Amino acid sequence: MPKFKFAKLVRDKIVDNQIASGATPSFRQLSADEHKRELVNKIIEEAKEITHAEPEEVAAEVADVQQALDDLKAMYGVADRDVKLAQKLKNNKNGAFKKGHYIEYVEVDENDKWAQYYRANPDRYPEMK
Repeated sequence: MPKFKFAKLVRDKIVDNQIASGATPSFRQLSADEHKRELVNKIIEEAKEITHAEPEEVAAEVADVQQALDDLKAMYGVADRDVKLAQKLKNNKNGAFKKGHYIEYVEVDENDKWAQYYRANPDRYPEMK
């Protein structure tokens, strides 16, 4: 029998559906910490799928992202109102993403506080020479 690697979080009924179809899935129950981490990975996976989706598939892909977000919020005990408030505060301070601004790079003065912040986060902001 052919064997296919998944190594990812799946929706709750997938294992039962595979078993019902005659497949033999090898699976385990994740710990709470693993579950949180895998929900974040699922959000990334599903968000990437949106870019390849046909227009009529976008809503279903967004629904996958939303489901993973909803499950992650529940695990952290975060209410929708908390998210809405945080969103409002962030939008008031820095705006939304509606304008589509994309920064290629930014030059800052050596003494600027942001130079220190960017250097402290080289995985997100690698310094260009």
